[in-house]
Amino acid sequence: MNSIGGLPAHILLVHVVVIILPLTAAAAILGSIWPRAQQKFTFLTPLGALVGLISVPLTVAAGQSLVQALGGTTPALARHITLASRVLPLSIALFLVTAGQWAYFRFLRPRRWLTVVISALVVVVAAATTVQVVLTGDAGSRAVWEGVLG
Repeated sequence: MNSIGGLPAHILLVHVVVIILPLTAAAAILGSIWPRAQQKFTFLTPLGALVGLISVPLTVAAGQSLVQALGGTTPALARHITLASRVLPLSIALFLVTAGQWAYFRFLRPRRWLTVVISALVVVVAAATTVQVVLTGDAGSRAVWEGVLG
């Protein structure tokens, strides 16, 4: 998957990652601190995490194709690649904790202490995922725009 409509696929697919993962993370945090939100979001939060999880390897593969097409890396691009390698493990974790939280509320009788532990875990993973996506996106945009403008 090298291009979509004549544009490098990475440039288009990256928008799925930078929109879906932080949006899902925000929903996960909201659902963890506000029980009514958890009831409203139900399966949508883990579904969003799954869409984000699936989009990450597609985006990485498209990015690798783009690097080959460009003929190699620069130091700024190498930083972006390093940061991007951390997004997949976090997106897996985000899916697991949101699916686990959904299953916990759907199938088990909630216990206060366990609800607090699961919610804290969801908040930490969601925040870490968002931070990593933002850092990766910033490094990628800097690699592009500093090369173009600088």
